[in-house]
Formats: sequence, C-alpha cells, structure tokens
Amino acid sequence: MTAYVIVGNSAAGISAAETIRRLDPEGDITIVDVEKTPAYSRCLLPNYLGGTRSEDALRIRPRDFYQKLRLNTCFGYRVARVDVGEKVARLDNGARLKYDRLFISTGSSTFMPPVPGITGEGVYGLRTLEDAKKILAQAGQARRAVIIGGGFVGLEAAWALYRRGLEVTVVEKMPQILPQQFDACAAAILLREMQAEGIRFILGTGIKEIAAPGLWEKLTGKAGRGVILENGDRLKAELVIVATGTRANTGLVEGTGVKVNLGIVVDKYQSTGMEGVYAGGDVAETEDVVSGRIGLTPIWPNAVAQGRVAGYNMAGIPREYGGMIGMQNAVEFRDVPAIAVGLAQADGDGYEILKEYRPEHNLYKKIVLKDDIIVGLILVGDIRQAGVYSALMRKKAKVTRLKHRLLRPDFGYGQVLSA
Repeated sequence: MTAYVIVGNSAAGISAAETIRRLDPEGDITIVDVEKTPAYSRCLLPNYLGGTRSEDALRIRPRDFYQKLRLNTCFGYRVARVDVGEKVARLDNGARLKYDRLFISTGSSTFMPPVPGITGEGVYGLRTLEDAKKILAQAGQARRAVIIGGGFVGLEAAWALYRRGLEVTVVEKMPQILPQQFDACAAAILLREMQAEGIRFILGTGIKEIAAPGLWEKLTGKAGRGVILENGDRLKAELVIVATGTRANTGLVEGTGVKVNLGIVVDKYQSTGMEGVYAGGDVAETEDVVSGRIGLTPIWPNAVAQGRVAGYNMAGIPREYGGMIGMQNAVEFRDVPAIAVGLAQADGDGYEILKEYRPEHNLYKKIVLKDDIIVGLILVGDIRQAGVYSALMRKKAKVTRLKHRLLRPDFGYGQVLSA
C-alpha cells in the first residue's frame, strides 16, 4: 500500500487527494494542515467579512468528504520540516509521518512589511478564516479602519468593512490602486466608483508606523490608536488590515535540497526533483503559457489543475502540466466588473495596443498583441468577451484577420469561426 502525505488542505491539496483516490483506491492518504477547519474557499473570505456568506457557505466540499474518500486528517498541526532522505514529514508536535509520495501545497501567508507596530493589537492580515474572524471581532468595536495596500485583497477588505458600517481609508504606496493588475485607465474607473461609495483613498505614500494607544496619545494628546504615514499624516483607526502581498510558505523544505526561488521549483510533472516529492498551488513556481516565464501563479483554477497533475504522477500515471495563464484577476465594485488577463500592462517595442476608453460610461477595453497574437487584456464595465479573448490567448491564435473586429461589442466565437 502506497503512503501519500498531502500538506495543505485547499484547492491544490484537495484536487490531488481526489485524483489519487480515484486512481489508487487502496492507497493510504493523509492530509495535514495548520488550520483546524475543513477545506474552504479563501477567495470568498471578503464575502464572509462583508456578511454576504456564512462560514458554512465557504466550504468547497461536503461535510462527509474526508470520510467518504477515506482520507486521514491531521488538522491544526504544521509540518515543520521534511526529511527527504528518510521520507518523513515532521510535525510541530513531534509526530512523524512516513510517506512514499509527498505533495506540498502549503500556499502562502500575508507579507507583513517591516514597520514599527505591525505586530501590535488590532493589526491583521486577511489570508485565513481565523484572520477573518479576528477582523470581525475587532470590527465590532471599531469605528475606523485603515487598509494598507490597494491590491485586490485590500480593496475587497475595504468594501467588506464599508458594508459593515466602518469608515474606511485605503493607503497605497503606488500612485494608483491595483498597480500589479490593472493599468492607470482601468484603475481610475474603479477608484472613482469606490470613492463615490464613500471609501477614502490615500495614494503615493506608504506606512511609517502603526501607533499603539500609548504612542498615539503621546503624539496627538488624545486617546486612541492609528497609523502614521511616510508623509507625516496621521490616521486614527481601531482596526488595521495589512494587504501588501503574500510570501510562499516554503519553510518546511529549507535545507532539504528542494530548489526554492520565490516558491518551490517544479518540473512539468509537478515534481521537485527529489524522489517522491511534488508541489503545487500558490507555493510552487510554474510556467505561464502566455509569457513563458517561470513564477508563482496564485490563482485557484491553476492550483486545482496542478493538484490534479501531481495526483496522477504520484499515483504512477504520467501527466504533464500543460500550463495555464498565470495572471488572471477579476473584481467587481458597485456593479462595475473588471478583469485583467495575461500581460495586461505590457508596452514598448513589439507590442500593439488596441483600446476603447469611455470612462463616462465606466467602459474600458484594452487588448495587447504581439506578432498578431493576444498576450494580454483588460476589460472594465463589460467583460462578456473575456472568455473568447482568453481562449484565443491560450491557443496563441493569430488574429491578423480579426484585429479590426476585436473591440466591437458583438465580437464573439462566430467571428472567429468565420474568419
């Protein structure tokens, strides 16, 4: 009987477990995760924070999932270290799990910037269900919240807390919101919509310090706590959420010989190169099908696909990860949807940009071409054509004969098939 150990209980880990069980009905499968809860969708945590999803509605599998698939669970414990020579996963409680095949899907954690007060009371990341529960508990006794970071997580947290009735300020060091995902034109539309709702934004400056009550009173002469900005401004806040990015959880393979850059390096079989050790999801570096670059692809569908491929290979059936689009981001605020895919901000020699910009109608389309192949896109306001554009992108299809139609509102698969 083959012993499988899966470290991580989210998209990639669950996908790997399901695949292995289907291919190896008698294998012994153990899932280890530092969280104590059954698998849930991290993507929906802002909805839970905003009160539009219950905890049960976050689940991605039924309550009897683990029992039906005969999965051993070891929840609430962390794999402190992997001994690749002995093929043992060592837990933080001293337990040892022997494995024949190991899948690492430990995901990532909130990056806490090195500023004074960042680990103080009332300061949280938003990465886990436990984080969300702590934020809700603090929000119940807070009037004002400061969100550090204007990316997706930061904006979704801001929107959720605003719905809870808090006064919300977002601080973003870059001169626009969503700097990693959208260009300035798209960001300006979304910024205007959130400002119109009542959320305050401070752009172009970062956080210098988070002031606890003692320091705040010393600086201002008043009770409370808050945030001190690099430009000297002070923002009073009882709740601070840090949304300045994530870091892959690679500590368990440190010093093992498993290669790590920003994440764990894997091949097309999701193998680390160490015997029996595989990795996938947010912790692993894979190839982006559009750019050909190797890097982290922290996107749910990609994690599911990587888990499935790893599961096949762990069960002895060779499968290659065909690659997926590494950058896909979608969001919606005040009924204005937006999506960015691929090299959405590519510019310079070799790229051709097609645009339609009507901010008065909350409409923006941008298609990035290279050698008449779509390599990136941004859609704001009307995202109905995202599917057909993305399909052309994945297939690396030449759109030479379609370029004049790409921005038309009626462009679709019909035009592609007739071209």
